[in-house]
Amino acid sequence: MTESPAAPPAAQPAAPPGALTDRPSLDRDHARRIAAVLADPQWRWLTEAVRAAWEADLSRTRVRVDLDRLDEGSTAAMADFLGWPTHRTGRVTVSLTRLDALLLSSGLAAGLAPCLLAAGGPLRDEAGERRARAGARRAADDSAWSAARSHPACQRHPALVDWLAAERRAGKLPADPPVRARVLRDALAVVHLLPHSGTSLGQLASRALGSAHALDSGAVPVTVLRALAHLAGQPAVPADAAGQRALWASVGVARDSVSSTVLVLNLRLPGEGPLPVTLSVHADHGIPVRLTLDQLQRYLDSSPPPPSRYGLVSVCENPSVVEAAAQRLGAGCGPLLSVEGRPSVAATRLVAHLIGAGCALRYHGDFDWPGLAIAADLVRAGAAPWRMAAPDYLAALPLHPDLPRLPVAPPNVETAWDAALTEAMRRHRRQVEEEHVIDDLLTDIAGSV
Repeated sequence: MTESPAAPPAAQPAAPPGALTDRPSLDRDHARRIAAVLADPQWRWLTEAVRAAWEADLSRTRVRVDLDRLDEGSTAAMADFLGWPTHRTGRVTVSLTRLDALLLSSGLAAGLAPCLLAAGGPLRDEAGERRARAGARRAADDSAWSAARSHPACQRHPALVDWLAAERRAGKLPADPPVRARVLRDALAVVHLLPHSGTSLGQLASRALGSAHALDSGAVPVTVLRALAHLAGQPAVPADAAGQRALWASVGVARDSVSSTVLVLNLRLPGEGPLPVTLSVHADHGIPVRLTLDQLQRYLDSSPPPPSRYGLVSVCENPSVVEAAAQRLGAGCGPLLSVEGRPSVAATRLVAHLIGAGCALRYHGDFDWPGLAIAADLVRAGAAPWRMAAPDYLAALPLHPDLPRLPVAPPNVETAWDAALTEAMRRHRRQVEEEHVIDDLLTDIAGSV
């Protein structure tokens, strides 16, 4: 139920903002007398119910009071003071302007705000407090996003600026501003170090955030993955673990040191430790061996001598080449390793070590668009193209009339070592896989011992 108005709401005395709260302060004796009167429990309807409803928003001139929450004495006293003709129940609307006038004309001789101040201390402006907190949150949030845009990671990867704008619109980061600011700061600290070839997730986390487990789970690694997906031109982070491992691997990071591997055949490394011994035993018998990133890291951390005995190391894309080389050539095969598609962190680390130690590397891969991208990366790293020129591609076409058809070339494909290769592949649109030319590759490998 609501209070029966003596006139329509528009006829109520209009109080400008602050008019009810801007009453003259009372002298000390007057305030004491009011406090003594309002201490009577029958005034709880005013000192508790009306006060609480008004403090929710001091700009209001009408409030709702739930009479069922008051005791019978307070309800009766409220009805008497407001001049209600009957006792009421339920929720009622009280005009604060009218209540202010009644208090002024009563024996209390003070308006609503002075009475409540005398009885219970200063009024809270909860709505104002909420606005202030919201303003502070907005200011802190603006500051956090501004700091993110000026982070060195955005200078290294300018595309992150657009990503940050998209992240803010999407609202995927934690809702609490301080937590959101920390997640942004930590995620950008990680991305700033990327790409970082041949490192594990724990090493990256330790270097960027001071803890080897900082990227194990939580909002930070998820945010980093969204940033990496954006930088890679992917619409979203892969939902499966394999796709996420590949996304980390694309910037040189292995999620752990044992799942990232590289397949080698007849590769020997100098030294006395477990890895040189393992490689030597397998090479003596021409048996392929799969090395983990952990094995490589332990070996490289031991400061081994450079593998200067190799004149040439062959690198292929597909493990089928390694398999065929082991079966046909065995121990007579030259040193060979397979990157198995997009190079793993272990493969990247091994290739970088061999090139850095002065070994000559040559690379062959599939004649398709992903194969060219892998070849371009390895050539930039220091490997030489191996049977990856336009004449090699064209020579294979008449030998295999049923070659798969290539899709339209992506816009960023390039073969800096032979521009004619890209043009030939665009023109003929046929995919030549390593298996189609494996005899030529094995002939070369046998001659590199």
